[in-house]
Amino acid sequence: MLKPRHVCAAIVVALGSATFSIAAAPSNAAPAAFRASTIEHLTVRNASGDNLGKVKDLVIDAGTGKVTYAALDFGGFLGLGDKLFAVPWHAFRYVGTSNDEHLVLDVSKEHLKNAPGFDKDHWPNMADPQWSREVDKFYGPPRTANR
Repeated sequence: MLKPRHVCAAIVVALGSATFSIAAAPSNAAPAAFRASTIEHLTVRNASGDNLGKVKDLVIDAGTGKVTYAALDFGGFLGLGDKLFAVPWHAFRYVGTSNDEHLVLDVSKEHLKNAPGFDKDHWPNMADPQWSREVDKFYGPPRTANR
């Protein structure tokens, strides 16, 4: 049986060379996979173009190796009062041009203000099924080709 430190080490080793897939906007020729460092700090906008914040971290399912959530930093001023929001990975859409790369999250700023969030120094237990259901319900089902 692996001890917790071995599991953490295995995840760190895996993340060092891992790439993560992301759904691309149909009109953009986006890569099928990205390095985690490329996604981290990408600006997130809504469909209206409003800035919703930046990706601060990614949450990976240790069992599947897939990205399950992106921690979105939204709502603070100069780093004060920032709140993080775990947004299901499927809720994002990549938009990339030669001049701009960002993620689109199809929610208004007002809707996001009501999202379940957490303090950046006190993360929730993301393996808790109750917590996952609450977050997933807020953002809705995975996007389809028409959505």
